[in-house]
Amino acid sequence: MGRVAGLLGVVSILALLHQPAQAVSRTDNAVYSMAQQCYSLRSPGTGRYLTNVNGVFRFDTTDANRAERFFMKPARLGDFLMTDRSGRYLTSLVPLVEGTTSAPSLGSEWDISAREVSSNRFRFTFRNRLTQSPIQYEYIKKIKHSWWRFTWYTYEPRLEQRFDVVSRSGCRDYPEISANVHGDANVLRGNINDPVRGYVDAHTHITSYEFMGGKVMHGAPFHKYGVPYALNDSKVSHGPNGSLDLIGNLQEFGDPLFRYDTRGWPDFPWWPNRKQITHTGYYWTWLERAWLSGQRMNVTLLVENEVLCNAQSILNPIGWLPHNSCNTMDSIRLQARRVYEMQDYIDAQYGGPGKGFFRVVTSPAQARQVIAQGKMAVVMGVEASETLNCGERDFCNTSKIEQGLDELYNLGIRAIFPAHKSDNQLSGGKVENGFVNIGQALATGHYFESERCDDKTKGKHLDSGFPVIGEVPVVQDLLAQIGASPSYEDHGDHCNTRGLTDLGVYLVNRMIDRGMLIDLDHLSAKATGQVLDIAEARNYSGLVSSHSFMHRSKQGALHENFQRLLNAGGFAARYMTNADGARNGFGEYLDAVEKTPYLPAVGLGTDTSGLSAQPGPRGNAGSDPLVYPYTTEFGLRFDRQVSGNRTFDVNNEGLAHYGLLPDLIADIRARSGARAYNAIMRSAEGYLQMWERAEANNSSGHVNPL
Repeated sequence: MGRVAGLLGVVSILALLHQPAQAVSRTDNAVYSMAQQCYSLRSPGTGRYLTNVNGVFRFDTTDANRAERFFMKPARLGDFLMTDRSGRYLTSLVPLVEGTTSAPSLGSEWDISAREVSSNRFRFTFRNRLTQSPIQYEYIKKIKHSWWRFTWYTYEPRLEQRFDVVSRSGCRDYPEISANVHGDANVLRGNINDPVRGYVDAHTHITSYEFMGGKVMHGAPFHKYGVPYALNDSKVSHGPNGSLDLIGNLQEFGDPLFRYDTRGWPDFPWWPNRKQITHTGYYWTWLERAWLSGQRMNVTLLVENEVLCNAQSILNPIGWLPHNSCNTMDSIRLQARRVYEMQDYIDAQYGGPGKGFFRVVTSPAQARQVIAQGKMAVVMGVEASETLNCGERDFCNTSKIEQGLDELYNLGIRAIFPAHKSDNQLSGGKVENGFVNIGQALATGHYFESERCDDKTKGKHLDSGFPVIGEVPVVQDLLAQIGASPSYEDHGDHCNTRGLTDLGVYLVNRMIDRGMLIDLDHLSAKATGQVLDIAEARNYSGLVSSHSFMHRSKQGALHENFQRLLNAGGFAARYMTNADGARNGFGEYLDAVEKTPYLPAVGLGTDTSGLSAQPGPRGNAGSDPLVYPYTTEFGLRFDRQVSGNRTFDVNNEGLAHYGLLPDLIADIRARSGARAYNAIMRSAEGYLQMWERAEANNSSGHVNPL
């Protein structure tokens, strides 16, 4: 199958997005549209084709059958890798000399530009990004002259740097993962004035491969050299056999000596899998598969934990190498840039700016426009422990909050967690045991300070003494600087003594003023109630619980604060589950939503690549499996997802990577009942309505519940 068809499984899916992009010139569009195509290069002056002659490329023949054929793989917009029929890269390491190499480099990247020579006919310049020299062809032109009875010839040197590209077949496709979806994606288009049908994942971490110094999460959702480099062997991040994957081995397997096969593309013998938390669950075509299943919105949270980043750089020998900044705001800036780069990369694969399915949006009106075009609206948020660089050890004041909010808003970020895994100068966090309490101590200089929860709130169990990671020698040394090991009363009902601070109250009010979305997950019980006090007083709906991390009631039911969030017009997404838990899990949330006047919708929050394990297979999937291929309600047909040499089946593996999310939803549709399924498929519309209410809020003033 050719790459154009193989990209999504069918030509018509690509054709959906091959619409003219605004502000793109005809010449630029001629370049971008070369994506995933097969061409030969021909001299306009001589008709000779570029050919490999003993390892060096020359314009050597007029025989098209002898001409080299190049597959055009975009590395970025306007920049291409050109691979020959053997899969080798056209490369220039010395100016004006072109050969081939087996691996790509800067010398294998070609910046292509076009000139229109007649109506809809173009010639192209191929400039090497390493040498900054173009492909060129020098030859002697024989020119006939005549006058009266005399004829003579002159020979003039000619230099060509612009060439014809001739469409060919027979190229070797560039290695890529297919979505394994068939059908006409035009069915995903809609009327902007109609309610949106489809789902939102309200809690993803597409850019978490850059957090904690970029040395914890292996793999990336895109790479300019494609999947062999995006999903390569993780020994470069985790050491031989995962021996340096300290966080992954401890947090999920409880064993620093746990070992595994690190190989990635094309074999993937062990990862990705649902339990391996330190390998990315995202690749762009896995996200593409989710979009094709009806994912209308994706809320990707830029994430950082400064203290664990610093600890990782001390504990892990790979972390001693140059790494990303551990500063929270530096990390957020980098991750926001990566989101936009990913959008551009996907655009390049689809043939130009605006043509990809992955569209960053900054308002609900923009999101509705994108969704009506049949694309996926991507919202950026921040989930960080040292939000706005206001960790307990940082300097923080109202001026810093203003500057930080302005910067985040200008980056396109519209949602923020006031606190995450530790207390900060804005709020207390929800207490957690073990590994998280160690992080709290390293971040703040003290372990979680707890009290028995009130009679409405179910708390957490907190262990006295160090958890397993506290026994690691270097961690022991760090914790020794804090003092004694934690000591707690022996009961399972601990809540944080801390709520919002005055600075936290200021942050919440200023987020409301800007129409930004406030995520209540990870807040202490006190802080949650205080945020709700402010929102209720200001009639504000921009409240979210994105992945089931609010406190529950003493009896284990949904907390009254959860109902308050919904009553205010907020939005709730349930942590993703397989079909066994979906009927009751999503049904419980829907029961609460149906007590309000708002749309009966419940989102999902996968938390994929958020250092969180994913749902496993349904209990009886072995005897009663989801049958492949299956067809979505939109009419698209989904086969098993194939990545390289590995075939994934949700019946065996659960949510091994993000491309299996459609399979989980199809299983919920078949097994969990129409009520749960429809609540999910109304969730994008529910999220948009919540966001629209937040934007429309015109309340003023500063509410302080302290």
